Amino acid sequence: MAAQRPQLKRRYSRDDPRGRFPRVKGFPGVECNRLGVFWRPLIDMTESPYVAVLLREIIQVADWLADDDGHWSWFAMIGVPGLRRQVVLHAGLEEFDCRRPDELAEGLRSARWQCLVDLLGRFSCLADGTRALLVFHLAQLSFTESVFALTGVVEPNGDPERDRYAYEVARVHSRYPDHRDRSLSAFDALSRSCPDPVLALASAAQGAGHSIRGVSDIALAAEFATRGMRIISKGLPDDWHSDLVRSRFHRAVALLRVAQRDPSGMRSELSESMRFGQAVLAAGLAGPDQLVATENWLVLVQTKIKSVLKRRGDETDAEVAKLSAALAALDPYCVEARSIAGDGYAAAGDYAEAAEQYRCAGQLGTAIGAVAWFRAGQCHDLLGDRAAAINAMGRCLELDASAIEPREYIREHSRIGLAERTPAVVRTGVA
Repeated sequence: MAAQRPQLKRRYSRDDPRGRFPRVKGFPGVECNRLGVFWRPLIDMTESPYVAVLLREIIQVADWLADDDGHWSWFAMIGVPGLRRQVVLHAGLEEFDCRRPDELAEGLRSARWQCLVDLLGRFSCLADGTRALLVFHLAQLSFTESVFALTGVVEPNGDPERDRYAYEVARVHSRYPDHRDRSLSAFDALSRSCPDPVLALASAAQGAGHSIRGVSDIALAAEFATRGMRIISKGLPDDWHSDLVRSRFHRAVALLRVAQRDPSGMRSELSESMRFGQAVLAAGLAGPDQLVATENWLVLVQTKIKSVLKRRGDETDAEVAKLSAALAALDPYCVEARSIAGDGYAAAGDYAEAAEQYRCAGQLGTAIGAVAWFRAGQCHDLLGDRAAAINAMGRCLELDASAIEPREYIREHSRIGLAERTPAVVRTGVA
């Protein structure tokens, strides 16, 4: 068991609940833009070698839609609503800011972007399978409101394409608190009557997870979990898709066990989830399927670190640090992965490495990056490096000007005289 250590404040307070993301001017255009290199698929669906797993998936789904060959997506991650807007504002690329894909100026559209606009223009004529993929793609790009404009809640009817369409629409609705009843209704219907046991189990997993995250209804989550176990008991196909969905199901049940204050049950379910995740990794997949396996394992490592933060078991500091290093290596250009890796190092007491991970996250911008800079500042303060702490708090304010604690920290500590600053701190203070 780790010794008691100072706890970082998870988030800062805001004087504007929505946050204030400064609009910057005069930055280089998208071809030479620093943030553009790391977010290019989200900005205009152009490939870049230095992007997060989620953004690699955007390119893959865009190419599937262009092929129009009945592709099916097993990717899980979808974008945070409003993420794209945060990116383009922080990058000084306001010309790319748009509420709908068709609002982007024609001169800024890549071929993939134009394909998306064309498909949206004939959405009513598309097959349900293509609609399902298109809805997921819009969510990847954080255009969730475009999904609501295109379609309401879709009722499953037992047809494979229709059921998958209903599932993807429900997942988008689950991203908004006031829409979760609609998503839970669809997951309920699919988990009860979908002929495809794998999709039925996936729906049970979604229902259990969102019952906890969205409405904190433990009884409903337990009902979804029981239903999922019943589906498993009746048998699933012997393939990697079944292992993938079982991994996701046990991860959702682990979240239920946390809500039930059952830490041993949570660890047991998470171990099962990782066991099936390892089976998917070992299946010898290639191409997009291998990307699915990587994504699933990435989410599992994130979940494992979060579980340690939530309720520390017998994990040693070295084990927690090893998990954090693995996560940073799995998705080095992901703002969320780097931030969670920082959390893990902080939990292990390595504040210097935590600050480095938070710095890497903060340099990628967005609201998550702003919080990462805030945590980096706290790490530097604990290490006695006040100048570096001031710099990190200032970088936080550059991404979110509504942050209260970073502003107060700078106001208080920037007045301290040079006599208190050692030469070593002066040399290393500015990132």
